[in-house]
Amino acid sequence: MILSYLIVFLSLLLAGLIYYRMAKQFGIVDRPNQRSSHSRVTVRGGGILFPLAVVFWWMSHDFPHTWMVLGMVLISVVSFLDDMYEMSRKLRFGIQFLGLSMAFHDLGVFAQEAWWALPILYFVALGVINAINFMDGINGLTGLYGLVFMGSLLAVNIYTPIFSDSLIRYLILAILVFLIFNFRRDAKMFAGDIGSISLAFMIIYFLVQWYLASQAWTIVLFLLVYGADSLITFVHRLVRRENVALPHRTHLYQIFANQMKKDHVTIALIYSALQFAVNFILFIYPQTIPGSLLALGVLAVTALLYLAVKLPLVKKYGVYTH
Repeated sequence: MILSYLIVFLSLLLAGLIYYRMAKQFGIVDRPNQRSSHSRVTVRGGGILFPLAVVFWWMSHDFPHTWMVLGMVLISVVSFLDDMYEMSRKLRFGIQFLGLSMAFHDLGVFAQEAWWALPILYFVALGVINAINFMDGINGLTGLYGLVFMGSLLAVNIYTPIFSDSLIRYLILAILVFLIFNFRRDAKMFAGDIGSISLAFMIIYFLVQWYLASQAWTIVLFLLVYGADSLITFVHRLVRRENVALPHRTHLYQIFANQMKKDHVTIALIYSALQFAVNFILFIYPQTIPGSLLALGVLAVTALLYLAVKLPLVKKYGVYTH
């Protein structure tokens, strides 16, 4: 088993090296602008390793969960095209909706009695996809946060054996390879839309699978740290009547990177370490899923702490006046 995973790791590493050279040759790069949190031209689309790992897993395990894999491939192809060209927002949204529908079909979501919850599920899923897409601007954040999620899921699977261990491990190997190129002060590659959106797709797939087995909404705490930053920032922008579909630099981690000039690697480590602490204390160590009262308390405390940190920084650096 160890040898087979080593072969997968080396295959993904070779694929990453080949893609890096090809992307530089064909100009698949991210050029910094006024909304960016980086200052160098960097290869984009390195997250192609994530859907590649899923396809490797699918082919080597007798083609299971084909609808999910097809949804992943569809959403990844369109995201990769968007990395190379500027695709229509409506087209991207439509493909994301279709890809998610294929994953939900694979999980049997449409056979559930609570059909009225489908609009909520799609709204949350599309929100997660677009929120995680913002992560890519901070070196290491997408990879480390994904690594914490997948690693924690492996631990949860010990007492709640509903996930495919091998699929999670293939994704972990892909993330580790990607971090070789990305988790550094001057990143060699960004995940791009293909990486962040495909990783978000798999996160949603696992969370929905978990919810169907547990019926516990509190599993959203698995995304608490970055989720709080994304949701509170989103609400703040709505209150300010900003166009929430446009890029911005008002997440807390973006303020750390851009206004406070903190190192990207440090920011990624802090966010990921905090999320791992949450997962360990609430899910892994007690080997259970937190109840609603505990979850609501954690959400309230997190929101208050977040605002206590962010609001003084917003005022100090005049974030919304630039």
